[in-house]
Amino acid sequence: MKKYILRFWKHNLLIFGLLVITNVCLTLVSVVMASSLNALVDLNFTLFFETILANAAIFMVFLFFSYIEINKRSQTKQKMATAIRTDVTKRMEQTSYSNFHTKSVGTYASWLSNDLNTIETVAFDQFYTVLGGMISTFSSIIAMFIFHWSIVLLTLSITILTILLPMVYQKLLSMSSLFVTEESERFLSKVTDTLNGFDTFFSFNLLENITKNTKEASIKLADAKNNRAKVTAKVALLGTFGNILGQLSIMSLTGFLVFQSIVSIGSIMATGELASNVFNTVGNISQQIAAIRSADPIFKKLESIEPSFEKPTEEIKRVESGIFLDNLSYAYGDKVVLNNLDFSFQLGGKYAIVGESGSGKTTLLNILNGKLTDYDGSVQFAGKELSLLSGRELREHILYMDQIPYLFEGTIRENITLDEDFSNEQIHQALKSSYLEDVVRKLPQGIDTNIGDAGRLLSGGQRQRVSLARGLVRGKKIILLDEGTSSLDEKSALEIENQLIKNDELTVLMITHQLRESIRKQLNQVIFLS
Repeated sequence: MKKYILRFWKHNLLIFGLLVITNVCLTLVSVVMASSLNALVDLNFTLFFETILANAAIFMVFLFFSYIEINKRSQTKQKMATAIRTDVTKRMEQTSYSNFHTKSVGTYASWLSNDLNTIETVAFDQFYTVLGGMISTFSSIIAMFIFHWSIVLLTLSITILTILLPMVYQKLLSMSSLFVTEESERFLSKVTDTLNGFDTFFSFNLLENITKNTKEASIKLADAKNNRAKVTAKVALLGTFGNILGQLSIMSLTGFLVFQSIVSIGSIMATGELASNVFNTVGNISQQIAAIRSADPIFKKLESIEPSFEKPTEEIKRVESGIFLDNLSYAYGDKVVLNNLDFSFQLGGKYAIVGESGSGKTTLLNILNGKLTDYDGSVQFAGKELSLLSGRELREHILYMDQIPYLFEGTIRENITLDEDFSNEQIHQALKSSYLEDVVRKLPQGIDTNIGDAGRLLSGGQRQRVSLARGLVRGKKIILLDEGTSSLDEKSALEIENQLIKNDELTVLMITHQLRESIRKQLNQVIFLS
């Protein structure tokens, strides 16, 4: 948290200044109230009226700067929260494909949503509360010197005791908070998984599993939160005890000093208010600091995404040759899935890769698109060894299409460009080459028609064409089709496959379990993996 406070130090310095003004105003009110009570005791109406006016003026200043402080605090919190989210997503950009997929998308979403909400409320809000409390305590202690030094001495003694008492639960509170965040992730993952299975439950008349699974996950989350509440209550109880002890002690000491004619009667009102400022802060500060520290594991978790540092690589200036496999082997642990493969995929060629499940078809495509790099043997593309090319460099030339391409909520244009700049001519050519022109022409707003969440307003075949257009607009000439048409109806599947095969500029490698005879005749080679 510290680095984000320092990163936005100018904003936080402004908030500090505003907190100084508002808390000094409240301290002045307490001091002036002593004069008000003394004026009442002395039956001095003029002095009493003047002190009331003075306090009214102080309160106006307090309200004005409080309004500014509240707004600036919110703005700064959101700037820091955005900076954290940006840092997390940058780490996601820099990590490897396999490392990213060690966690579910729901977990990452929970980090950027639930965990950030926790940081805002538990860390940032409490930080500003502690900062304001410390300023209030400091100004109140200085004001106490106006009345008598012994009041300050007693205040400091009880303050130290109040701070030390709750520290016994600090580690326990941190652990309980971490458990809550972990259980929240599991809850979100379980609920997401359950709701995604609605159609399956519906088909088997098991819809009651939605309530059952959600309730079980909710109970576990509730137990974690209740456990944290118990620890928090113990910390709060010890702080409250110190608060009560301090206020009663200061009131007693001030009363004694009044009886000794050392301080005025009005002092008992002022010291009571000032002591309340100090001990309210101190009584809660241990709980607040513990809450701030409980966010440390969350920050560490957000920083746990390991970047993937790719070695300096060769650059593909021009693709003049295809893909060549020489004794290519790959194993998952002790299980060998590819063993000494030797194949050549010429530019412009059309190839089908077939075989039983587990024969390594998808593994081969994952090697070719740079997702898997720890292979044995040699794979050359454009005259360069694949292991010497970065994944980014490789993906500049290769398009990987799976069964269900993901489309974002937005327009067809936005889903093709993905926020990159392309001319209308480039986009039009991509639409033409992917046979999307007729589809776009029939839409109410053409290419700028919103296609809904995950492209739900388009058919499966149309979504595949959008995915193809994404690659074509970027000049990708090598298409890896991983069961890309298996989820489509016969007509749509044939249309997509024919479009790819009849495009002389494309090199196509397609995995399929349903190799149609009309497609087989147009292929350069059918490769069988066993």
